[in-house]
Amino acid sequence: DKSLGRQVAIKRILGTMTRISAAVNRFITEAKSIAALNHHNIVQIYEFGQDDDGPLIVIEYVSGGSLLDRLKKNKLDPEEAIRITCQLCDALTFAHGKGIIHRDIKPANVLLTEDGVPKLTDFGLAKQQNIDHGQTAVGAIMGTIDFMPPEQRRDSSSVDERSDLWSLAAVSYQMLTGKSPQGYRLDKLPSNIASVLGRMLEEDPAERFASAAEFKEALKLASSSVAVASVKELTS
Repeated sequence: DKSLGRQVAIKRILGTMTRISAAVNRFITEAKSIAALNHHNIVQIYEFGQDDDGPLIVIEYVSGGSLLDRLKKNKLDPEEAIRITCQLCDALTFAHGKGIIHRDIKPANVLLTEDGVPKLTDFGLAKQQNIDHGQTAVGAIMGTIDFMPPEQRRDSSSVDERSDLWSLAAVSYQMLTGKSPQGYRLDKLPSNIASVLGRMLEEDPAERFASAAEFKEALKLASSSVAVASVKELTS
């Protein structure tokens, strides 16, 4: 951005997809969803426009790569994984408060700053709670299968906040274990953390934490218990 002297990212619709109305509608949905969410853990939008190549979104440039890139190298230390998960809980608390369900939370859609601050991106599948404008047909399946909660695999139009939280717990599992959450095994996790993620990964949404704030609080409490236990082990 030469006028303001800052780096930005420009996102476009790929190739001939610009001629498909559903793709353009999704792109507009993404622009409007991000525009409604001014939060430091969500990638910010600067401008929505159009040129000869079709519509474009000018967004915040995040230079540290994606969480997926980071996980290709190795799993994360538990402290870092919990920190990232808690910050993403903050992002979802804000988004859900605005009535926006992301529906595609996965490592590839979490960008990292050079300082390791996570920023949620790619709201192309976002659902405005109670106002989906008919974009999602009943029974339609959208998202990324490894990080898709059971109810979303059956019908993407019926998801709510707890569906995003299942996906975030799946991301947290991969951060902690370095393994895909498909066929997850809680015995691969620290016992206290396992109980929290296990509840969040329940098949029945009613059995999960009801909000991102509750999920975050449980994670913080569990991780502090693990830290205390570790200190006791070292000093005994």
